[in-house]
Amino acid sequence: MSIQRFGKVFIPTCDHCGVELPCEYDFDDAVNAKKIEWWKSVNEGGFWYDYCPECYEKMYGPAADFEGV
Repeated sequence: MSIQRFGKVFIPTCDHCGVELPCEYDFDDAVNAKKIEWWKSVNEGGFWYDYCPECYEKMYGPAADFEGV
């Protein structure tokens, strides 16, 4: 899932629960939308997965806050 493409729109989708962010019309905008909403990308066994904050916390514990670093 991660960022799904449907025609000319990109929809960030949580790989665990399936929740979606609003569609974007540019891939880079979809990536930025994930960052704004505090989603995390995780490399697991060579594959990248995107998780919403709630799922990330359930799976990995609280995310570190790197704002301002």
